Amino acid sequence: MIGLRIHAGYVVLAAVFLVAAASIVLQNEQLTPAAAIPSGRSVSVSPSRSGFSGIARVIDGDTIAIHGARVRLNGIDAPETKQTCVANDREYQCGLAATEALIQLIGSNTVDCEQTGTDRNGRAVARCMVNSTDVGAWMVEHGWAVAYRRYSLAYVDQESRARELKLGMWAGSFTAPEEWRRLKREGEIQ
Repeated sequence: MIGLRIHAGYVVLAAVFLVAAASIVLQNEQLTPAAAIPSGRSVSVSPSRSGFSGIARVIDGDTIAIHGARVRLNGIDAPETKQTCVANDREYQCGLAATEALIQLIGSNTVDCEQTGTDRNGRAVARCMVNSTDVGAWMVEHGWAVAYRRYSLAYVDQESRARELKLGMWAGSFTAPEEWRRLKREGEIQ
């Protein structure tokens, strides 16, 4: 019988590889169900695991994607991407401004979300935090979203402060995002 001799360095290398592989597997098991959803798909997180987190990609002023799954921010309504507002007698792209504000807030930080429901499009609706900042509260308080009273009264005080201080969209005039979508659907806005 021929004896198989393996160099000790290969044994150590194999052990390191196995530990690294096991670590990756354990980390993947800790990811939320959204991690398994292909990009662009919606997710509804089960009630038993309603928390999820990750690096977010901003879709618009009130929607992000985590692990490829779209998440609607609870309690806020931001202007649509193509929506315009008026400030200082000039029209500007407030939908893009809201999106940019959210991008600046989130940056490359991990976003931690707690699902509060699912919207009619099948997206998870969630309250999300960046570090200790409530993302929805920040967007409303800075005037880049309104409190979405139809679904939540959580950010009404933040909206009142933004309106008083004339922050974001409140610096001029705008059509409420929900009304803007209705007008767009009815063909009154191009």
